Amino acid sequence: MLDPLRAYYQRQIESATGLPIRAVQREVDRLASSGLLYRRTEGNRVYYQVDMQCPLFPEFRGLFLKTASDEERARGLLALDESVRLAFLNPQENKLLVVTSSGRPPAVSLPGYSIEVMSVDEFMRLTAERASSLDLYLVDGVDLLGRREDVIWRRIEAAGYEVRKGQGVP
Repeated sequence: MLDPLRAYYQRQIESATGLPIRAVQREVDRLASSGLLYRRTEGNRVYYQVDMQCPLFPEFRGLFLKTASDEERARGLLALDESVRLAFLNPQENKLLVVTSSGRPPAVSLPGYSIEVMSVDEFMRLTAERASSLDLYLVDGVDLLGRREDVIWRRIEAAGYEVRKGQGVP
């Protein structure tokens, strides 16, 4: 529900939720049969993605966001902004670094957080330089969205950063 634009396979859901794989299998099968999730197979992996056109989606998402932590709510709101590529949270200082395609702020309101916005190009340059200004997020912070398949992550890893995943991030 937090990142409905993304597909997940069962082991990612297991990792994010902490539930045993059998429970994950049972629940995603139920949600897929109800029409809330799409199910697709690629090789030996089965992926699930939220069907945002399902009539139940807005209701479930609204309930989920109302009961979510501030961190989960921020993740859920940023995930729907298509210009947002990556987001990092420094929980000690309630600061967010949002990396966007355009370098413009996301079109969401995130009360309680100080937000720094950076374009992909600027972020890649600073990462390659191992700029100390990024340590607040890449050393002391957490990965808020978990989009580690994004090519930008290769640059982060090549620069020697090992960013922790936020709670519930697969």
